[in-house]
Amino acid sequence: MTRKKKKLRFLWLIPAVLVLAAALYAAGLLYPGGKDTAADPLLSDGASALSDWMSPLGDERPLSLINIPGTHDSGTRFIFPDYFLQDQDTSVSRQLENGYRYLDVRVALNKAGDALEIIHAFGACRTGAALWSAALTYDDVADDALAFLDAHPRETVIFCVKPERSGDDTAAVAALLEQKVAQAPERWFTENRIPTLGEVRGRIVLCRRYADGLGLNFNWADQGDPTVLEDPIAVEGMDSFTLAVQDRYHYGAADKWNAVQYTLRNTTATENTFCLNFLSTAQGKLPHPRKFAAELNGLFLSEPLTAGSRYGVILFDFADAALARAVVDTNLLP
Repeated sequence: MTRKKKKLRFLWLIPAVLVLAAALYAAGLLYPGGKDTAADPLLSDGASALSDWMSPLGDERPLSLINIPGTHDSGTRFIFPDYFLQDQDTSVSRQLENGYRYLDVRVALNKAGDALEIIHAFGACRTGAALWSAALTYDDVADDALAFLDAHPRETVIFCVKPERSGDDTAAVAALLEQKVAQAPERWFTENRIPTLGEVRGRIVLCRRYADGLGLNFNWADQGDPTVLEDPIAVEGMDSFTLAVQDRYHYGAADKWNAVQYTLRNTTATENTFCLNFLSTAQGKLPHPRKFAAELNGLFLSEPLTAGSRYGVILFDFADAALARAVVDTNLLP
């Protein structure tokens, strides 16, 4: 067989492989989390209390002085190809019930430019496991959070919104975000300052990773450089407050854990300093977030945390109730 014929024969295999992959994905065989279910697993030992863990905290406590579990790329439960891009295996609603109060929301303009969809890198997030499921939208995620707060009015949810597609018009993204806020402005906190918990109970706190618009300015400089630093924390002044961020997302697992551990031990949140410590990483040309999360999350659960320490927000891939509980239990009353 000539080289040309061999090449043509190989090209004919590509559509067949894609069709097979789509069928397996729809059946849940390429999707480690399986199909959507009525309920995701919870810890049996008092895990339901995680849905109201903020309730007994004092109203006067600044949000920055609460140790808050968060999820990285929160909307990626259903995304293709999941091997490279999936960072969570529970829905946003379940994340909130499991105690997570900081959501990392990556958005992009839809084709018509009149709505925001949830994406991660080049992958579109969907409402179900099938490739033909509807796109997961920003409004879907916001409505899930508002529904949660209706049921748990003494909680709050932080939305950190990032325009994920570099070619999108940031002003258009901001306008659509503000359009959603305008539907029920009393349900949102959009000032550029750190609020107290009492100010934001029952409300979404909007943070933005872009220059201008409503909400707290969380537009820290990207930390994708894989250079391993002795001090991985970047401290940046953000108008009326400071951000201290460890988001070294191109480190290998060992270096990433060192960065996480260093941040736990050397950063202290204050009334005017928000601390963010990411366990997520995607090192290498063919990253597999689930593999990194299995190692890093296990290390975190083995790390002795000190009740009363001011760790700030700690963000996880493949977040579950056990990880949230470990963070929540470091908060002292009231």
